[in-house]
Amino acid sequence: MNISESLKIAIKCIKANWMRSLLTMLGIIIGISSVIMIVGAGTGARDYIVSLIEDMGSNAVLVSVDATQASDSDYITLEDVDNIKNKVNGVERCSPMMMGFATATIDATATEATALAIGVNSDVQFALTDGMKYGRFFTDEEYNSSSPIAVIGTESAKIAFGYEDVVGQYITVFSSGSTMKVKICGVADIDSMVSNLGGSGNLGEMFQMSGDKPTIALFMPCTSLTRLTGADPVLSSVFVIGEEGSNNEAIGNATVNYLKAAHGNYSSSIYSAEDMATYVELVDIIISVLTAFIAGVGAISLIVGGIGVMNIMLVSVTERTREIGIRKSLGAKTNTITLQFLTESIILCFIGGLIGVSLGIGGAYGICAIIGIQPNVNLGIIAIALLFSCGVGLFFGIYPARKAAKMSPIEALRRD
Repeated sequence: MNISESLKIAIKCIKANWMRSLLTMLGIIIGISSVIMIVGAGTGARDYIVSLIEDMGSNAVLVSVDATQASDSDYITLEDVDNIKNKVNGVERCSPMMMGFATATIDATATEATALAIGVNSDVQFALTDGMKYGRFFTDEEYNSSSPIAVIGTESAKIAFGYEDVVGQYITVFSSGSTMKVKICGVADIDSMVSNLGGSGNLGEMFQMSGDKPTIALFMPCTSLTRLTGADPVLSSVFVIGEEGSNNEAIGNATVNYLKAAHGNYSSSIYSAEDMATYVELVDIIISVLTAFIAGVGAISLIVGGIGVMNIMLVSVTERTREIGIRKSLGAKTNTITLQFLTESIILCFIGGLIGVSLGIGGAYGICAIIGIQPNVNLGIIAIALLFSCGVGLFFGIYPARKAAKMSPIEALRRD
């Protein structure tokens, strides 16, 4: 008997007892589907969170002031920003991060919104992972001349204007009794960067405080924002970008040490540096470990399913005792009988694996659709799952197959 004949007999036997076969496959189906679903959704969640952190500027160091400890003299100044850029070893760029709220009127539609304006300089564009989507960033000359110009977030542009490419449009902002007609010079993915900077003056919480009006994010020259709000240019955080090949941790520590020395509070812990790349690695490790652990727990059901396969194959051997006896008496070899029952066991688990993969992919997409992320189910995981299910069938089918193959034809024919 060749393999094709064994396949035909195996499929015929499974069809003859389809309900029993389906119940036998249930453990395999649950195990495979849970592993595929957990790995697919977990990897998608990891990619989503990592992308959010990268949008915050994974190539930058965020140096912040602890507002609970700081006095007015401890906050970072624009002079500090220049000194950090020019005097701290390894630093190539440094941008202020000054927050300001304003009431905004979209000139094209006359609709109102709340503008969360972040005062920065042109260096911050190098912390944007994806760069500019439309238009350009404002220049140093525009920064120095306090030009009424801004870069708007991609999502903010869609909220305010209904589309993304809004370069050349105007927004009129009102704050502290002053009005400024601001021209949009560029569009970039800054919304997630702004909303996720929760460690810097609770920007994340502030971005959500929109009330009945939609909230839009703007990057403006810090000088222009200061002119609009009339506030002193004191900063709770700065973005520091190192030279190529430099160590972000060392740059962050050097910046903190400069600020301590400049403000005369060297012994305090008011200033802290956060390496965005470290967050990417940390999140990647944590979610990968959790996904692997939960998938491992789900895989336990595959062992349970394998035991079920072994049990039903033993029942099948008992039911087909006379068939085995007749075939052996007609000259069937031990290996032929073994191959037949192993084939049936493997086919049973393979079909269960296919069903489990389908349900797992559907479950991953369903879960991710609910939480608004994109799952990541690759062919490698599917192939491993199917091979593992076949391996379960092979492993747990060996004992029943060998028991059938070693059966004495005389004893088998005597049984009813």
